[in-house]
Amino acid sequence: MKHKRVHIVSQYIISTAVLLIVGWAVFFPENILGIQILDYNVHLMIGMFLIGFGALTINYTKVMVTSLGACMLLCIFLKNESNEAMIMPIANTEAKISVAHFNVSNVQDLDHLIKTIDDLDVDLLSFQELTPDWNYILQEKLKTQYPYNMSIVRIDPYGMAMYSKENFVSIDTFMFDNKPNLQAELLIDSKKISVFGSYVVPEITKASTVQTKEHLDLISYKIRDTQSPVIALGDYNMVYWANAISRFRAKAQVIHSRRDVYEDGLKPPYDHIFFTTDMECTKFENINDPKEKHIGILGAYQIKTKYIIDKSLSTTLSSLSI
Repeated sequence: MKHKRVHIVSQYIISTAVLLIVGWAVFFPENILGIQILDYNVHLMIGMFLIGFGALTINYTKVMVTSLGACMLLCIFLKNESNEAMIMPIANTEAKISVAHFNVSNVQDLDHLIKTIDDLDVDLLSFQELTPDWNYILQEKLKTQYPYNMSIVRIDPYGMAMYSKENFVSIDTFMFDNKPNLQAELLIDSKKISVFGSYVVPEITKASTVQTKEHLDLISYKIRDTQSPVIALGDYNMVYWANAISRFRAKAQVIHSRRDVYEDGLKPPYDHIFFTTDMECTKFENINDPKEKHIGILGAYQIKTKYIIDKSLSTTLSSLSI
């Protein structure tokens, strides 16, 4: 009898702990600890699955049900924060653009980077953490294939550049707390497409959390004020299921390009590409070096086909239904 009571009490204790941990992970408070836990929601999901499987082997039924339920909740939470489209859209006849984004501070093999860029053959390249040395290298290596560029060279992490095969219709810079953001506009098949490049500080203190929110608010206002379709990319230094990213997507009315979670060891990806609702993402990939270290991301996009409703046909169908 005593053994049975201990068995039941142990299950309730473990189940309660599981619910508390997952509740914190999904409905986390707006503080630094909660933000840091976010990075490991995928690991937590896998852990809950393993706990549930382990509980099954020792006949801890309540723990099994609770853990697998928590695993399912985390799956739903992560999927809701990613791109909801399960299948890539079919290519249409509208304007298309392909972009690749790199943080050069992660690059250790220059030859592999240049070969990767040649193989990708995208329309636009984005680089961040651009130092004077890297600026010289990129200018020399890319001047033939990508003759048009805009570079902001700095010795801190906020240097950035965009390289394009086609001439920019316009390119501008807007600042936030002395941190530059690039805003370029391209004309592709007679359609204007704007590209925003931003580097957002990581949320490591209360002050940086406020700063991040204000920076993302500014970017969202700029996107909303842009009349053309928009692609926003860069190192946002937080996972895509972070609260700050969710608010940014809602304010800017943009969609995330990632359809699933990609893990590079214990570190989730912090670089992202967002796009406005008048576009579709037809391809998204992570870019790794030969040692499988994450160095960038690739995305391909197209403007959505505009369907024209034939009013006369609608009228005919209405009359037939009557």
